[in-house]
Amino acid sequence: KALVEATLKTNDPTIINGFIKDAISTACRKYNSSDQVSCERTFDDSVLDNLLPHYKFYEDKGISEITLKKFKGGLATRSQMYQRYVFPIYNERHAIHGFSGRLVIKDSSKPKWKHMGRKTGWVYPFYVKDKGEVFVRDSIMSSREVFLVESIGDMLSLYEYGVTNVLVTFGLDVSSRLCCLLSTLNLNKIHLSLNNDSNSSENRGLNACVKNILKLLNLVSIDKLDITLPLKNDFGDMNGSDFDIWFNDIKDKKRSDFIEETLEVARKLESQKKLPQTLLKNVKFLC
Repeated sequence: KALVEATLKTNDPTIINGFIKDAISTACRKYNSSDQVSCERTFDDSVLDNLLPHYKFYEDKGISEITLKKFKGGLATRSQMYQRYVFPIYNERHAIHGFSGRLVIKDSSKPKWKHMGRKTGWVYPFYVKDKGEVFVRDSIMSSREVFLVESIGDMLSLYEYGVTNVLVTFGLDVSSRLCCLLSTLNLNKIHLSLNNDSNSSENRGLNACVKNILKLLNLVSIDKLDITLPLKNDFGDMNGSDFDIWFNDIKDKKRSDFIEETLEVARKLESQKKLPQTLLKNVKFLC
């Protein structure tokens, strides 16, 4: 009201109120439903009662029932997640705001994973609670390290072998939401551990790790970043002896080797024009 008075250079209430009324009326006419800000839908834990405690699919992959129960998932027998093992995704208020489902039958016509909710807003499984403990968050904060992996399956495999400080990227890109969280945790090390496509003509996992490192350099220093790919295509393909070698590789890896490898891949992506302009400026931090 004070702004209108100053703009019109009058304090006449009839003029002021008339102007405000007309302005509101005009704004309402221009407003339409496409301009509305949609609110994120959340679900009560009671929805999980519809999931069956059927763990065979993951038990056949070496994941224990104890591990699976901690993440509160189960088999869906109806609705959009039919024939998928479903994991609830929790937000910072510990409310369910999404679901990720892994197809448990062989069907080439359906995608392996299906997600419901705003995947870009997920930080999984950072907020999952078990018996009152936010166990993954606590593990990350106590170790001051985190491993970023592509899928829930990778996370489960690592968890089964004692690596409990793991977050899932749900693809090759570390989301802005996840970047923001990582920048606030004051960690000593962030390991990029996406899939290792070394047997393909292009190692998409390694390339994505380098791109994500260049993105994270806007938020954390290079000495806090590392690339620790699985020995095989993904962590689900690795056995006990593979994990022993992997753990030793992390301990023995020289910092200079990481910088050299990352810079080499970055230069290659740059020459192929596969680096966004926003990331090109960060290549200098690797030199």
